[in-house]
Amino acid sequence: MMASFYGHDVDLATMRRRFTPSFRGAPLSSLIKIADQVGLLPRAVKLPLEELPNLALPAILHWNMNHYVVIERVSGDKALIHDPAGRSEWLQMSEVSDHFTGVALELRPNEAFEKKTERTVLRWSQLWTRINGLGSSFLQVIVLSVVLQIYVLALPYYLQIGIDNALPALDHDLLAVLALGFGLFTAFNASASFLRSFVILAAGSALGFGIASNIARKLFRLPLDWFQKREVGDILSRFQSVTPIQKMLTEGVAGTLVDGLLALTTLAIMFFYSAKLAIIALTAFFLYFVVRLISFSFERRAQEGSIIAHGKEQTALIETIRGIQTFRLYNSETMRHAMWQTLLTDAVNANIRSSRIGIWQTTGNALLFGLENVVTIYLAIGFVMNGGFSVGMVFAYLAYKGQFLEKAGNLVDQGMAFLMLRLHLERLADIALEEDDRSFAPSSMAVTELKGRMELKSVSYRYSPTDPLVLQEIDFSVEAGEHVAITGPSGMGKSTLLKVMLGLLLPQSGEVAVDGLPLQQFGHKSFRDQIAAVLQDDNLFAGSIADNITLFAEQADLEAIADAARASAIHDEIMKMPMQYETLVGDMGSSLSGGQKQRVLLARALYRKPKMLFLDEGTSHMDAANEARVNHSIRSLGITRIVVAHRQETIAAADRVLYMDGEGLRPLAPPKEVISLQLGESLSTR
Repeated sequence: MMASFYGHDVDLATMRRRFTPSFRGAPLSSLIKIADQVGLLPRAVKLPLEELPNLALPAILHWNMNHYVVIERVSGDKALIHDPAGRSEWLQMSEVSDHFTGVALELRPNEAFEKKTERTVLRWSQLWTRINGLGSSFLQVIVLSVVLQIYVLALPYYLQIGIDNALPALDHDLLAVLALGFGLFTAFNASASFLRSFVILAAGSALGFGIASNIARKLFRLPLDWFQKREVGDILSRFQSVTPIQKMLTEGVAGTLVDGLLALTTLAIMFFYSAKLAIIALTAFFLYFVVRLISFSFERRAQEGSIIAHGKEQTALIETIRGIQTFRLYNSETMRHAMWQTLLTDAVNANIRSSRIGIWQTTGNALLFGLENVVTIYLAIGFVMNGGFSVGMVFAYLAYKGQFLEKAGNLVDQGMAFLMLRLHLERLADIALEEDDRSFAPSSMAVTELKGRMELKSVSYRYSPTDPLVLQEIDFSVEAGEHVAITGPSGMGKSTLLKVMLGLLLPQSGEVAVDGLPLQQFGHKSFRDQIAAVLQDDNLFAGSIADNITLFAEQADLEAIADAARASAIHDEIMKMPMQYETLVGDMGSSLSGGQKQRVLLARALYRKPKMLFLDEGTSHMDAANEARVNHSIRSLGITRIVVAHRQETIAAADRVLYMDGEGLRPLAPPKEVISLQLGESLSTR
């Protein structure tokens, strides 16, 4: 907002790509660093509420202890606040006091600041690649629409002939011929309308499926940290922006072209009847266009606010459903419902703001076109009295005028809707224009035989450019067939280290090498085809136990499934279940115990017959007997194992132990001595 105010027109998607946000939040120091790189001179200040008018406005305010807003100006006891969550409004100073924490950030352009436009634009053609047959369907829709409009143009003339010719002469034969001719025309029109509806249905379904499939394919190929930095409701709301785009492209575009053609044709006919009456209708339409143009920016902001508010509400609802057991256990259903209800209120209010704009537009249109209709009828009847019009011509002109205003109004509405699609394109751009995970790069598709040796060379990682390093200059290697345990206090980056080794996270510096080759050169796909892992946040999915072990493979090896289950000490328990391997695990594995889930996840990993196995607390929910059986089974495989663990038994099974704390990663004592360390002796004593 601040950069755009000073002339650097940049959108949020571009900023996110340039400055990767942290999913842990952004302190004021992060904003200062980003502002400096954008070319803005930052100055953080702490001030009381009454000093806000003395800030160099616009400025950034710290809001609600967890948020930032922009204050544009202060007028009297009110301040204009722009909230990135989707609302801009004047607030009383008493309301500002309820939210403002007393910390503000002034920003002004420095000598390096450049006025420029830097926006990421998603092109229409990028949405429907690999979708065939749209051109012919679109042409069919236009041809059938033109046929329909010919009927619409002819119908008022039928009314004029009937009133001016058949009625005065009481000519029943002429009236019958007219009725028969236009009746056949109506049947032909109905057939064209029927065919057009089916063509639109087929084309719309194909286009909607194609766009959704393309966007989903892109979504599934995005880097892991992209998902970690966004709420699930926000991702879903962005994906659902496909629907209005698909509707506009199938129904709106063809309708807009035909409506535009029909509006011009009917306007020409109206001028043929009376230039004075046509100018009155044209003036009313122009005023309607001006009203829509003025209200568009308000309408766009209201719709964007509604989308964002509904995304937050959906996120809270999904999280509540997923975590209902926790809320039930702590008797927190009422509090959670109140929190969700607050978000629902925000969403409803956002809808009300959007609907309020529509009500104003509808009322204005009714008043505008109502007055136009009164003036037109007055003048038209005056023309009849003066002998310039027949009664039939009045009826025909009013019908043509109604068609013109309807079609021209539809043309404006579709144009505004088309402009509104920029909002949906901007939201989809966050998915469609993001770079794929590096494992999908051509150089990562190579097939290389894995021996099992891994080496990390000066690897560093941070969650975002403004966050402190989680991993700093990590160096260590694992030999083929070796069993290495990594232990240490929680929160020191052990899980992050494992994800870097797996290629799920990209280090800021350093290199991960496999069998002496950089991971990118070895090939991410090849590497992952030959390894397996059980991570802390792994999930089971709705389906059978066999489905989850094979991860829904189309051709499952039943014997290999059983072997993997035996190795993970879960086979006997599965065989006691009513449906054995076809037993359903429920939503996210809800029908299984924590230990059973973990052993099914381990069976999934072993089913792949990996040459390297990574475990992040992969046996933490198992009892000692089952863990011993699992460790024995894995040891017999003779593969490379890298384990993050805190449990004594898991550490004791390793060939070598590495200790990770705030000082980095370093070798530790033999496993039996590590056990006593885990039991409470200090590192310095050992």
